Amino acid sequence: MKTSLLLKIKENKKLYEYLHDHSYWYRNLNRNEDNYNLLLKEFKEYQREMGMNKVNKTIENIELFTNMIKFVD
Repeated sequence: MKTSLLLKIKENKKLYEYLHDHSYWYRNLNRNEDNYNLLLKEFKEYQREMGMNKVNKTIENIELFTNMIKFVD
C-alpha cells in the first residue's frame, strides 16, 4: 500500500478505526489500491447503519420512559 493512501486513511479518524475493526481491508488495499473506493462505500453504509441504530435505540428508550410514566400514573 502506498504511503499516500495510508495518510489519507489516517486523516479520517473514523475511517481509521473502521479499518482497524475490519482488518481484512488491509489485504484488499495491499492487493489493489483501487479498492479504496469500495472501502469508502462500505464505510459510508456502515456509518448510515450505525446512525439508524442510534435513532432506533433512542426511540426505544423514549417508549420505555413513556410506558414507565403511564405505569406510575
